[in-house]
Amino acid sequence: MDRVLIREKTEEYPFKTVEKQKIGVVGMSGGAGASFVATALAKALSLDKRKRITYLEIPGDDWRRKPLIYDALGMDKRFAGRAFIRFHQEIRQGGVRGKTNLDERINWGVAAPEDLSNQTKLTPLENVRLINNISGDVIVCDLGWRENKEECLAEMDALVFVIDPMPSALLAGFSSLQEVKRREHKGMKVVWVLNKMNPGVNKRQLWAFLKIKDTVVMPHIVPEPLYAAEYNCKIPYELKEVKAQLQDPIETILRRVTEA
Repeated sequence: MDRVLIREKTEEYPFKTVEKQKIGVVGMSGGAGASFVATALAKALSLDKRKRITYLEIPGDDWRRKPLIYDALGMDKRFAGRAFIRFHQEIRQGGVRGKTNLDERINWGVAAPEDLSNQTKLTPLENVRLINNISGDVIVCDLGWRENKEECLAEMDALVFVIDPMPSALLAGFSSLQEVKRREHKGMKVVWVLNKMNPGVNKRQLWAFLKIKDTVVMPHIVPEPLYAAEYNCKIPYELKEVKAQLQDPIETILRRVTEA
């Protein structure tokens, strides 16, 4: 597509390997908005010049059937004239330490179209190696839907669990909800995020089903700015009309994942 990249002017900084904070973002069901929340968190974190932020995508079994973050954010435009490192391939061919795809102060560890093959799909051990060796101070790990990613969950310092309040989505993700509750009971830090909240949700039935407290609520975002973001190769959170609605909940999530 003949799209135009419109980006904010930012100052880029070199990356270095230090002790990492690993924040996992996972959806209760497919389409819950894990990637939407994860990109917003990465963008908000990148505003702190003291930290080096990495967005790392750990694709699941469905990654061949869903749109790529690479395409949604226009990585071909962002890295025009620059090499784009395919971390999911590099982890098998000698390692990823010191390598970066730095753009707007974020190191982008996303799957490229060339990665859509069985030869590139990582094993559980390779996923863990990638999480622990990619450069950055804070690693926002987009785990998508948590199916078949138990080994990645165990590596996280905190987990952001994203819930779609649509009844069919709640029912589809019930086993994931129960698993994350068990992990929280065993001591894992979990931030519960109710995404896409809107007047059509029956709150009484919703809370009776979820049985969780201290949930961060994010409003349903109408589709127009989301389409505009992709046509301009931008993170949705960069748009003023989106940030105005999400800044408070995103900052609340970040405070909770960093609380002792």
